[in-house]
Amino acid sequence: MHGDHGPNPPTPGRRQVRSVEAASPAPERTPVADEPAAAGAPGRRRGPRAWLVRGALLVAFGLLVVALVSGWHEVGASIRSLSALGVAGSGVATVVAVGLTVLSWRAVLAGLGANLPVRAATRIFFVGQVGKYIPGSVWPVLAQMELSRDYGVPRPRSAAASLIVLALAVPCGGLAAAVTLPFVSRDALTHYWWAFVAVPVFMVLLWPPVLGRLLAVAFRLLRRPPMAEPLPARAVLAGAGWLLVSFACYGVATFLLARDLGASVSGPRLLALALGGYALAWTAGFLVLVLPAGAGVREAVLVLVLSPALAREPAVVLAVVSRLLATIADLVWAGVGVALRPRGATRAPLDGAAPAADASRPDSFAARR
Repeated sequence: MHGDHGPNPPTPGRRQVRSVEAASPAPERTPVADEPAAAGAPGRRRGPRAWLVRGALLVAFGLLVVALVSGWHEVGASIRSLSALGVAGSGVATVVAVGLTVLSWRAVLAGLGANLPVRAATRIFFVGQVGKYIPGSVWPVLAQMELSRDYGVPRPRSAAASLIVLALAVPCGGLAAAVTLPFVSRDALTHYWWAFVAVPVFMVLLWPPVLGRLLAVAFRLLRRPPMAEPLPARAVLAGAGWLLVSFACYGVATFLLARDLGASVSGPRLLALALGGYALAWTAGFLVLVLPAGAGVREAVLVLVLSPALAREPAVVLAVVSRLLATIADLVWAGVGVALRPRGATRAPLDGAAPAADASRPDSFAARR
């Protein structure tokens, strides 16, 4: 019973310290699994909120299809005034513009400590984005929270990334409009000055010291541990950069349609009008939260902004066709997201319900929390 333990026998306390040190958290920023946990993984449970969000997504998909059909009926006759090449080019530019937004979300999420692969980010972001066709701006965020959870990303971080990108879009749209419209459409600035007033407010909220405090308060209210590091400014700048490139693509899409409809100006002036007009229209539509995807407001602003180059009737045609192409782009990317279904089960942990086999993995969120 009393074997030889050597001159310095280990004590239980030392063994405990060593085991704790061995299980110490890995660095904060670690890649997240590319595939979600299997549906039958231990500890995987879907609460009422998860089923509510999935039901809302089904409703949103239906509303998206309804919007697509009604939009096609609206432009069925007037689209003949556009060339096939112009519509195709505008459609491609719109699909690219919509696709770039996921890179903004992914960059911000990486700054929050979750490095998602592009495949996983595309699935989460664009399937969740379908929720914007339900009135109110909360549904895309809720859907992205639930879908991110499947890849081991805690809900608060996913929600923070989604809200930050939405907030970033306002100053980015305002900046794009401010550097282009004063030269081509002063009436737009007179009528929609309130959209520009929101720009400095959002810029203050996104200033890293202020944003860090807001995130700390939000995590505290959600009873979640705060981030080990503040959101770096480079993540915010990267997210803003991708959004500005996206607005530039929307400007090209609008330019191609306006050129087909016989705009009275051309070249760089028309391109500046198209870019600034779409950016201002998007910003104004976003600020009216009660309308799904800014429907109605965006078109009204775009018609007014384009008045120096297009008469009212062709401008209305452009606005409606632009909305239809944006709806098609949403459907295309949602289809891509659905197609990127997991190819197999992995051991990615869930937020608050990590499988026992994964709890000790150093690269899991469960081990780092």
